[in-house]
Amino acid sequence: MPYLNRYAFIGNLTKAPELRFQPSGDRQALCLLNVAINRNTRDESGEKTTHTTFINDIEVWGPPGEACAHFLTLGSLVLVEGRMDVDQWQDKQSGAKRSRMKVVAENVQFLRIRRPEDEARPVPAPATGPFEESAEFKAPRRARRVAAKAVP
Repeated sequence: MPYLNRYAFIGNLTKAPELRFQPSGDRQALCLLNVAINRNTRDESGEKTTHTTFINDIEVWGPPGEACAHFLTLGSLVLVEGRMDVDQWQDKQSGAKRSRMKVVAENVQFLRIRRPEDEARPVPAPATGPFEESAEFKAPRRARRVAAKAVP
């Protein structure tokens, strides 16, 4: 019988990523993320309500974890794909067995990176023509090259 352990969600970071390095010889990076997922519904009276789910234990290992710590900030929107896992240990003080569910991320996509200066800067207006660029917004180089090749 096949088994499936896949977990995918989109949400906003509730705090800045935390980067750690394992004490082993290869010093592999571990980034810890905390994400809030909002779901909007309407109650019986028709009023809009928001339900928030917090996922506080997301591990991103290796170079992807370093990238998360470098680029992401509080409020950034991410898509996380991974698997559920369980950590189990014995409490040193009480000797009791403890456990926690966590998400081990296999893919993290940066959908919107929030920067402190984003709140003060206005959103640029869309270009009027298909290949025009405003002074505030410049398309990525690859997009400009593709657009230039498309023009006869």
